[in-house]
Amino acid sequence: MRLRSLALGALVAATLQGCTNEEIVYRDKPLFNPPADSLNGFLGYFTASTKTTTCGNCHVGVQADWVQTAHAHAWTDLQNSGHASASCNKCHTVSELGNAVGRPAGYSTVPDTAYHDVQCESCHGPGFTHVENPDVEANHPLAHFHVDTGVVTSCSGCHTGAHTPYVEQWKQSGHGSGPGFANAATNPSCMPCHEGRTAMAVKFGNSSTNYVEKGSLTPERINCITCHSPHGSPYEAQLRAPLSTPTRDQLCVTCHSRSGVPPWSVATGNGTSRGAHGAQGLLVLGENVGWIPPNFAYDTTDMASSHGTSANPRLCATCHVVRQTVTDNITGAFQFQSVGHTFDAIMCKDTAGIPTPCADVPDTTAAGASGHDFTACSSSGCHIGGPTQAANAYRTLKGELNNYLDQIWTDLNHNGIIDSGGIDNGLVPQLVSRALRPGATAADSAPINFRTNVTTVAKGTLWNAALAATEERRIFLSGVVLGNTFSTHMASGNGVHNPFLLKALLLASIATMHSAYGLPSPPVPNTLTGAVPPHVRLRAGGVTQ
Repeated sequence: MRLRSLALGALVAATLQGCTNEEIVYRDKPLFNPPADSLNGFLGYFTASTKTTTCGNCHVGVQADWVQTAHAHAWTDLQNSGHASASCNKCHTVSELGNAVGRPAGYSTVPDTAYHDVQCESCHGPGFTHVENPDVEANHPLAHFHVDTGVVTSCSGCHTGAHTPYVEQWKQSGHGSGPGFANAATNPSCMPCHEGRTAMAVKFGNSSTNYVEKGSLTPERINCITCHSPHGSPYEAQLRAPLSTPTRDQLCVTCHSRSGVPPWSVATGNGTSRGAHGAQGLLVLGENVGWIPPNFAYDTTDMASSHGTSANPRLCATCHVVRQTVTDNITGAFQFQSVGHTFDAIMCKDTAGIPTPCADVPDTTAAGASGHDFTACSSSGCHIGGPTQAANAYRTLKGELNNYLDQIWTDLNHNGIIDSGGIDNGLVPQLVSRALRPGATAADSAPINFRTNVTTVAKGTLWNAALAATEERRIFLSGVVLGNTFSTHMASGNGVHNPFLLKALLLASIATMHSAYGLPSPPVPNTLTGAVPPHVRLRAGGVTQ
């Protein structure tokens, strides 16, 4: 077998000005060792004691990043866990899992220390052919981007199953199987947040990264590799952006901040208008979000959500990616940390305690193995009184929001059309009735004309209503007014992304609707208590805390 060497040679003495003669001796260093698994060509460590991978002899930058990751000490962690077994080895070593070799390989066939830990070849596959002829492009061992259940390449090879069912959870999340993917992932304006490879390149600056599917025309979902860097990163869990930075550079906010304020975007021809889009991050930050009614009185220092302050250092991840201590349901002999990748806020758990997708909204199921867990809210240090107190606060908030939303529009016949003549209740249906009455003019229909980009008080109010929509009042996500349509994405998380600001915006919008259009007074604002909540009070021209 032919081995290449680093062309170092031998140097003799050199005289340096101001110094005595010193003899500097160089020795030949082989670029790689013969692979222990010669059949499959896995090289593994060049020097196991220093965790220097063979690939790292050339790819020194990647080696330096990778050695800081959990992958670099996967074998030691397993041995020190107290429950190491042969069934664990494949995912803690260089093996056939994670790559496309397709048969037992690496540590599975030759249990050599060179294959300890999750190294480069775990995802990229055998590197022997590449180091033999590195200039041949066909020999470049590219990793796969694609992730899915039943797939053994990339993260899917190991981050599945009873202990780490991350891929299974992701598959059931909005990232892994959300509706509308086919259209959004092929629309150039949507792809930076809906197509996994484009998001990685555009949002996180990884356009030069190469992988098997890079030139494929088949869209990829937002998956593990979109948000996590396999080679390592300066952020926790090898993320491509920070979790704790309360700016638009935060990992989730990078995409969940598309649009939060009018004007409406009107499509030519059909008059369709879109409201807030991916505004969750904007709500948390209290930045550039919501239609601001005239003379809106609100303390601008409180625009940021209480969920977006230093009291909640993990920001989105506090509720959407919850760590849970789980007892191994196979042996019952040990515990491990399971991280919910369903991305459901206030996760649900299966009977073993592992995060599982939620089939309902958090206030309709009792707490327990099959219900929502509000522990993350109370453990953050804000909702004093435990999970029950947090759950009660959540239910109270939704009740208040639903009351305000009903004042704006109650779709009594559930047809998605803002009907007049007493068919629907609320302020906006009154404007529809005014526009349809005999002798009505264009000025009567102007407040609810969605074929223009003019943001009227009525359209701004509907914007805020859609922004604050809850599961029970999802009708505000879309509607038809006099043949004109409007729609928006669910953004408020049932209000919790910024409770005080959303309530203030709705109350101020309702007050402005009355003053702008001379509409009758609204009913009592809060059906839960019969009074305006104490933290929000109406005053001339707006709302204040």
